[in-house]
Amino acid sequence: MLRRPVPRCLFALMALSICRTACAQETSPEQWQKLIRAGKIEEARALCSGWLNSPDTLKKAEAHKCLSNVVLGGKDSEVVLLEADDVGGGEMRSSFLDAAVDEAVKHLDEALRLAPQDLSIHQGRLHLLEVSMRYEEMAKALDESCKIYQGENAIGSWLAYPNELYESRHYRASISLLNILDQHYPNNHEVLGNIGADYSLLKEDDKAIEYLRKAVDLAPDDPIETWNLGRLYDFTNKTQLADQWYQKALALDTDPERRRNSACLYAQFVEKKLHDPKRACELQKANCEPKDQTACTKAN
Repeated sequence: MLRRPVPRCLFALMALSICRTACAQETSPEQWQKLIRAGKIEEARALCSGWLNSPDTLKKAEAHKCLSNVVLGGKDSEVVLLEADDVGGGEMRSSFLDAAVDEAVKHLDEALRLAPQDLSIHQGRLHLLEVSMRYEEMAKALDESCKIYQGENAIGSWLAYPNELYESRHYRASISLLNILDQHYPNNHEVLGNIGADYSLLKEDDKAIEYLRKAVDLAPDDPIETWNLGRLYDFTNKTQLADQWYQKALALDTDPERRRNSACLYAQFVEKKLHDPKRACELQKANCEPKDQTACTKAN
């Protein structure tokens, strides 16, 4: 039950982030985004290049954000790659040629130099490195962003990236980002809990238990951390501990839909691990769809 990624503002072309509303009207991001969406790459390049000599810092920063997209907008910048994950799977997907990524990152680095507190540029750079599968560079960029950006609740934005890597089953890359966040935001239960979740999927159970216990100790009333700990005890066949933490998580959870889903999973645990079909059936009737009320045939 990893926490969902935080929604982010994004650039038009390849999910890089857009300019702040402080940008002057004549440098509105909609101008160059419209051109790029229409495939008018050279027109966008000419428009944005004209802003580079402006005395307005924000205009110059917007120019570099635009040009990072221009570099990636040409047909000769794209490539199809086989991306392997950490559990033996993989998929074919579009990415960008190394030379195009290098040039785009240089533009984003310059934009950050000009507007270091523009969160959208930090997000855009991280996203580009993610879709380019440059996970080591991504970790270094996150470390730099954590040092530079001073906005409130920045960790909520940063957590989106390891969560995305978790969803795509790149657990080790996710852990590397979470370790960076752990350095900058020590004793944050969401960071530690997500590290534990990654290790759990890698079947490195001792490390997973270590981090999940830390997360629960830091946030004893958090139903997600508590549930994840119970889930891991279940997967590792520590049945009594699993039952203890499952029940505590359900008692803590005040979200009706999530609690119902969790209670249905718990009912399966009661049926299969505690071997109590009567109790499992009662739980399934209260929380599960009819097709998932498997214990009720055994209870009757």
